[in-house]
Amino acid sequence: MGCFESRTSVPEAAGKVHDVGRAVPKPTEGVMDDDLDWITGDKSPVTPARALATSERNAGYLADAPLDVVVQIELEGGWRDCSTEETRAICQHLAKGETAFQIHARGQNYYIDFSRPDEGGIQANVSTGKKRKLRILDKEEDEPVAEEDGVGSADPSSASAAASPEVSLQRSYGPQSKRGGASMHPYRVLEGNDHAKKCFAQFEANEARLCGEWAVFYHSYSFAALIYEVHAAVGSVLFRFRSQYATLPRILVHEFKETPDAATLKKRFNEEFATNKRDHHPDFRRVGLSVMCSLASTGPEACVAMVFIAGYSCKDLSFRGVLENLLESCYVPKAKVRKLADEIIAMSEKHGLDVSQFGGKACHSGKPGHLMQLFIKRHLVDKLVYAAKPYGPVDDERMPISKWMDSNSSTQIGQARVLAHPKYFMQANCVRMFVASADPTFHRNRQEFQNELIQKLSLILGEPSLRERAATGIYGGTLPSWWTAEDQRKHA
Repeated sequence: MGCFESRTSVPEAAGKVHDVGRAVPKPTEGVMDDDLDWITGDKSPVTPARALATSERNAGYLADAPLDVVVQIELEGGWRDCSTEETRAICQHLAKGETAFQIHARGQNYYIDFSRPDEGGIQANVSTGKKRKLRILDKEEDEPVAEEDGVGSADPSSASAAASPEVSLQRSYGPQSKRGGASMHPYRVLEGNDHAKKCFAQFEANEARLCGEWAVFYHSYSFAALIYEVHAAVGSVLFRFRSQYATLPRILVHEFKETPDAATLKKRFNEEFATNKRDHHPDFRRVGLSVMCSLASTGPEACVAMVFIAGYSCKDLSFRGVLENLLESCYVPKAKVRKLADEIIAMSEKHGLDVSQFGGKACHSGKPGHLMQLFIKRHLVDKLVYAAKPYGPVDDERMPISKWMDSNSSTQIGQARVLAHPKYFMQANCVRMFVASADPTFHRNRQEFQNELIQKLSLILGEPSLRERAATGIYGGTLPSWWTAEDQRKHA
């Protein structure tokens, strides 16, 4: 499973499957340690110019094509949309990388300045010197929606009368991990571990409830958990992400500028990574997740159940600096970063999260593994996912992967790579996630841990101007159309 998978020292043939009824190699044998080098700690300013200069966006700014952003100006009555002409003129300059320039609008000359990310955009009347704030929103982006049903809620058959034929067909096939006569023998490794059995039973229930409209994937991780938890808390504070259900693997939208979809990720793999670290290249891992396609997966190279209960054996490495870089990249004021990192590590220890790689304590159970259940709306599968062989090459026999996932075939054998784009992962009508922790203590305490972490970040990012600056930088220089500077959690 790419970054966080179980690997033997010699790669197996793609079709070879472990018989988990026998003695099998422990997942710790030959594990490729994830050194978190995909977290760059990039401190370069994230301006609208950086966001709008991408090739797939700026073509519309130079013609009469529909605009994909809205430029707003702050007037006495609040934020108001600028005219289409003003918006296009501003975007034309920004798309060329210009951050300070003049435009002519409404019979006046205006100086526009987006060169100072800490202050946002400024419009100054050249004649009078009067200044007003500007900001840029992505146009008509869907608002994040609440989960229409929480864990363990009503039977989806209640909505069957309104279901499309495609959804009805998927429901008739049943949960993805049980399709095609899939064997449940991998679950034998869960015997004697009641906590793990309960976690897998809940995942099975989620699959049964959501199989009509959603394809499901499974992502295993260990000491990246703290990074994912911080992402989730920041996403909750700034973007309405429902962190009580799951962590958030990636949050920096601007890091997806060059890789906006799975097709581009495949292209980059073939051209850049195939002969250079493959899916372990930092640029690949910055945007991509390694996943299996069944809860009962048997390979190649990884069994989800076995990886979950066995945990990971990591080298004696310290990623305290990585945590601090992450906090800075999420716009925590630099003067508060070190103290906040100390508090987060202490908070993690209190609730049982293994932070031994960050200078803290290991979890008492010795099982630092976590499993993310990742549901993607079926119409988005090909946009965000490609079928993969071990280490990341495209598995052409299972492409397009949506056809395979929509079939009644077994998905027990087969990996995939998911583009973890935050714009989709933070919208519950596109992607839904649930997590389980192999350590029973942290699994039980996770929601309380998230609440405390969110409260801490809410105080630090409490000032509306700082909140807007952080959201703009994280989101890539623009903001979602629904965004406001107030605390976003009450809207979740």
